[in-house]
Amino acid sequence: MTPVQFIQAPLRAKLSVARVFWLYGVAGSLVYGCLEFFIDPGNTFLMRIYTIGGCLYSAYVIVGTYRCSVNCGTEGMARFVRVSSIVSLILLPILAYFELSGAFSSDLSQLEQLNF
Repeated sequence: MTPVQFIQAPLRAKLSVARVFWLYGVAGSLVYGCLEFFIDPGNTFLMRIYTIGGCLYSAYVIVGTYRCSVNCGTEGMARFVRVSSIVSLILLPILAYFELSGAFSSDLSQLEQLNF
């Protein structure tokens, strides 16, 4: 399998949902997550690029999972995978907004202002 075929396989519904989930979703996210070790956390521009790249990769996996739902064994499981994919795709930009706006930051200086 060439690298181009490897990238296009989930989008062409040529894989099982389990393979897309474990190989592209879990293993791919772990590999992408390792890139963060090489990014200076103080560099906000690179951290934003990293976050946007993660969102794009997540969208790729979600769309691939949706497309491969035709390979599920039962119609009920295929429906579950499709609904889960749609919900995930709707929540992805919302979570990206919260991440990019700093809502998920753990700034400890805010605790000092509360007089703890």
